[in-house]
Amino acid sequence: MKRMIVIVLVFCMSLTGGVLFAEGQREEVYPSREIELMVPWSVGGGTDTVFRTFQMVLPKHLKVPVIVVNRPGGGAVPGYTEAMKKRPDGYYFVAWATPSITKTHMSKTPYDAYTFEPVINLVNAPCWVLVPANSPYRTLKDMLDEAKRRPGQVNMGNAGAGGGTHMIILAFEKAAGVKFNHVPHAGGGPAIVAAVGEHVDAINVSPPEGVPQMEGGQLRCLAVFSKERLPEFPDYPTAIEQGVDFTLGQWRGIAAIKGTEPEKIKVIHDAFKACMEDEDFQKLASKAGILLDYKGTAEFKQWVADQDKLYEDIVKINELGDRYQY
Repeated sequence: MKRMIVIVLVFCMSLTGGVLFAEGQREEVYPSREIELMVPWSVGGGTDTVFRTFQMVLPKHLKVPVIVVNRPGGGAVPGYTEAMKKRPDGYYFVAWATPSITKTHMSKTPYDAYTFEPVINLVNAPCWVLVPANSPYRTLKDMLDEAKRRPGQVNMGNAGAGGGTHMIILAFEKAAGVKFNHVPHAGGGPAIVAAVGEHVDAINVSPPEGVPQMEGGQLRCLAVFSKERLPEFPDYPTAIEQGVDFTLGQWRGIAAIKGTEPEKIKVIHDAFKACMEDEDFQKLASKAGILLDYKGTAEFKQWVADQDKLYEDIVKINELGDRYQY
């Protein structure tokens, strides 16, 4: 009889995925089911590409699937608004990136930089200006000269109104003394499509966006907004070396629903960190043009706060919030 009871208990434990306690309670072995990661931008954009690349190697370090779900449109506001209603049970996370906080300073949003809980930063990449392969602009100076001749008529695509690439190119306008006609898209992917199709004169995005298209000869890079040329892309000149003293880029990481247990946040942090250190993943990241930049939970939280202040100041100094409302 005792042996039969033990067998039944073991069988029940195998079904529940945890340890049985009195009155039917059990302790969950986290994670015990798939995890959803919401990306509030289109498939094929930089943030989407980053997480779908992680998906290829994550199973080695996290024993449950991570499902990437795209909720594009509205400058990421609808996606984050939906995310605010999710339970903080450790099975729902959001992509947390530069556009996540820039939008909050450009227009009213139901969330701010402190609504979600930063988990880990994965990427930091300077923006770059790309043009169609047969564009008449061979250099950054060519494009700026044209923008000065025809203020507000050179069409500059971005990855979303009020987002990171939009705000960064607005700040660049100020530094370069020009005015573009800004054309928003529902993410970096659609912006790339627009540039390849010559529907805009140029776009401002950030790696890995545009890497396959440049390698395939469909797009060209006029300038990178970094202090020095990127080691991964040594042939692409900086704006600084072309006479415009300007640097700015985008970071991409993960945030949790407020109230998620620290122990569960640590599990996700550790899995993604292990993936970043995995040689198989590093090869994939390099091939995709993903520029890795690790920041742990505490450091990432402070980084988000610092970046929030930075972009708040950019909006105020350049009066962007008053000039551009969406």
